[in-house]
Amino acid sequence: MAVVDLQQSLTLHQRFLEGRPGGRRLELKSHDLRAERLIAADMRNALLSGVNLEDAVLRQSILDGSDLFGANLARADMEAASLKSADLRGVNLAGCNLRQARLDRADIRQGQLVVWVGKVQQKVIQVADLSGANLSDASLTGTDLSGADLRNVNLAGANLSGAQLFAANLSGADLRGASFVEAKLKGAILDNTQVAGADFARADLRDARLRNVPPGAANFKAAYTDGAVFSADHGKLAPEVREAITEHQRWIVSNGREGLRMVLLRPDLSGADLTGCDLSGAEITYGRFDKANLRGSVWRMAKLTGSSFRGAELRDAMFDGANLANADLREASLLDTQFGLVTLRDADGKTTGREWPADLRGANMAAADARGANLRGARLEGANFADGNFAAADLRGAALDSRSAAMPELRRARI
Repeated sequence: MAVVDLQQSLTLHQRFLEGRPGGRRLELKSHDLRAERLIAADMRNALLSGVNLEDAVLRQSILDGSDLFGANLARADMEAASLKSADLRGVNLAGCNLRQARLDRADIRQGQLVVWVGKVQQKVIQVADLSGANLSDASLTGTDLSGADLRNVNLAGANLSGAQLFAANLSGADLRGASFVEAKLKGAILDNTQVAGADFARADLRDARLRNVPPGAANFKAAYTDGAVFSADHGKLAPEVREAITEHQRWIVSNGREGLRMVLLRPDLSGADLTGCDLSGAEITYGRFDKANLRGSVWRMAKLTGSSFRGAELRDAMFDGANLANADLREASLLDTQFGLVTLRDADGKTTGREWPADLRGANMAAADARGANLRGARLEGANFADGNFAAADLRGAALDSRSAAMPELRRARI
């Protein structure tokens, strides 16, 4: 639509809002308005589903009650805009500037689109994408963000009191000073978030994941945290280890652009509490974790060659794709521990059709309690299972030598 037509449509929409003769509601469904400048435009109750506003400038614009279902607002400048009670289901707000914006009671859940492929009607789920958006100091009270992608979003100082964030992904988000009072965060992912000064009073955090987030890092007073996974306080660790964990956290959040990948040789972390800690991709050769508490920790694609976890608590930990060749796991608790496959992706994030297995060749798992452990597709040649409990463990597709496969300890496992 040409600029002159757009301005005419906005004029008619203003008449519509004021109830004047000749007014007409603004309807720009699926129009291409990329890089358009609509500063302080009044588009309340407009019909804008599927509109492309990529890189558009909408500072201080008013979109209260508007239908923006499935719209593309990637990298749009919407600083101080008002989107109260707007329909933002399935919207793309990735990289959008929403600083000081008002999104109270907006609906930002995933959207369900109905498309036709030939003569067949198909439903397509489109998740609202706010990854990397700037929502600092924004107002989102009562907003429904259930299932939304909020990875690495800036919510510093934002007000999300009473917001619905069921199963939302806030990994790596900046939540410093934000208010989540009475917010619904059941099943949400808050791994590697910055929460200093954040308020989660009376929030529902049941079954939420807060890896690398110690319980004392924010106000969780009277919050419901049954089943939530927090990191332990690392204050008792050696200063160099604490610093290495902090730098590794930054490395994970920034996809390797910042921080420093953890690389340690022969560290002694015996008895350490690393509950819920995410050390995916770390390289810790010949480390000692004897009798350490690693429950709920994540070691995805980590290199842990020759490390010792004797008597360690590894329940619910994740070692998908990790290298544990010749590791000592004797007497360790491996209840429901994951040693699964990792799907490999190319530089564009597309799946390559290949999977990377966990490597436990030569690992000593004698007397380990591995009930319900997932070892599907793992490399287990030369592993020792003597006196271990592998009832209901999943070893389907695992690489086993003939001696190991015949061990009585694996009779109750799924092979």
